[in-house]
Amino acid sequence: MAVNNHRGGERMLELCFLGLDGFAAEMVFADENSGRWPNIEQLAHGGLYGASECEADHMFTGPSWTSIYTGQPAAVHGLIDLWGRPLTGAKTFRTVKEPYIWDLLNDNGLVCGVIAMPITYPARRINGYMIAGFPSPTLSVTGGVGVPDDFVVDHSQVIRQSQKISGVGYSFHDRYALDEDLEMLRRSELRKAEVVADLLKQRPVDALFVQYSCLDRVGHELNNYARRGIPYHHERILEMYDWLDVVLLPQLLSIRARHLIIVSDHGWQSLDVPMDCVGRGTAKVWGMHHPLGVFMFLGPDVPADTRVDCRNIDVLPTIMEALALPVPDVGGRSVLIRQSELDEIDKHLAALGYIEDHGER
Repeated sequence: MAVNNHRGGERMLELCFLGLDGFAAEMVFADENSGRWPNIEQLAHGGLYGASECEADHMFTGPSWTSIYTGQPAAVHGLIDLWGRPLTGAKTFRTVKEPYIWDLLNDNGLVCGVIAMPITYPARRINGYMIAGFPSPTLSVTGGVGVPDDFVVDHSQVIRQSQKISGVGYSFHDRYALDEDLEMLRRSELRKAEVVADLLKQRPVDALFVQYSCLDRVGHELNNYARRGIPYHHERILEMYDWLDVVLLPQLLSIRARHLIIVSDHGWQSLDVPMDCVGRGTAKVWGMHHPLGVFMFLGPDVPADTRVDCRNIDVLPTIMEALALPVPDVGGRSVLIRQSELDEIDKHLAALGYIEDHGER
């Protein structure tokens, strides 16, 4: 995906940022899952890859995505509520003072498309367009782009439109069986990918930010049915990774960009629960978030098959350095590695006789 040539007049993005909510390092890099997801593995080994760690006290949507967006820890940006609400003095998307990554790119002349990134309600006016992510009580769009009637920002919002039931969540999960629920989730993610592709044709941008939540959502849906006495089977989460690998990921990677980054806000614990541990009406959440999400980065001069672990606050400065733009003074630091720098080190070591000189790579 990260190549340097144009084809058939097609405009290439400078940056494609894919947010995969809940994409879990504990699953993707587990020995027992080796070979199960060939497309994910090929993508990872095409550049830098590793775990992206969020703050242990803030390993959930609002704070972690905002740390990714700003390069600052939660103590600095101040958005510490799960859903970005102004509880007990917490900041919101409206009131966070630190610049977001798309603001910095705008300042450097790049037009941005921001689509369904979590905790971006209400959508801001930027140089480009923004479709606010969940939780969005109403569809919120800036930049003059059209959104089809069947576009779903996030599957969780469909669920929240049903009646709230104390102790077990929402009536949606009484109306639909688990398999029906997960099929709707998959359909909405595929539809989002189609809408994104259409928007890029109508309104090309330099940098695209888009988020898909199926890997996180499947775990939460299992929890919703577990509260109703339906056993929690961890394999269903792995099956969603199977679907991502075979069906959704190829569509996402059809977008051509010089730089591709895939990152998640947190991971998901790899566990299962015996059937007799789950009772009707149980409020306990069996599967839960894990601090280690996934980080992947491909681009020009980025070495292949290079393990690099980072923190969520390192994502912004890494992007800025990769795009040869000024890196702001933030809490994170760039973890970018360049192949040309590695080659220079090898030449130096070869000249000193420490390694064998194999010439230019």
